[in-house]
Amino acid sequence: MTNFQKGEVYDVKPDPSVGKEILKKRPSVIVSSNVINLASGLVVVCPITEGVGLQEDVLHVGVKKGEGGCTKDSIVLCDQVKAVDNARLMEKRGNLEVEIMHKIDDGLREVLGLQ
Repeated sequence: MTNFQKGEVYDVKPDPSVGKEILKKRPSVIVSSNVINLASGLVVVCPITEGVGLQEDVLHVGVKKGEGGCTKDSIVLCDQVKAVDNARLMEKRGNLEVEIMHKIDDGLREVLGLQ
């Protein structure tokens, strides 16, 4: 059993997907607490995209090339938060810095109405 940690970035295979959901394998950051990650067999993730056409804001957190193993400047999509089975996590890319995770936490509070 792998001990997945909040802030780690993995390639995630989301198939099958429907509608506006992310449709292909892509990097995603784990946003669930380490207690949940260890106990449930699931992790909660936010996908990361190249961000073409997206502006950085509270729901779309910027990640610079090289951070968390990203190969390009990218955007974390806080508005596409999703629970996935651990089996969907493939290769680990890296970890995001604490400052970026704080911005992602702010985005998740907005999405979930926890302000």
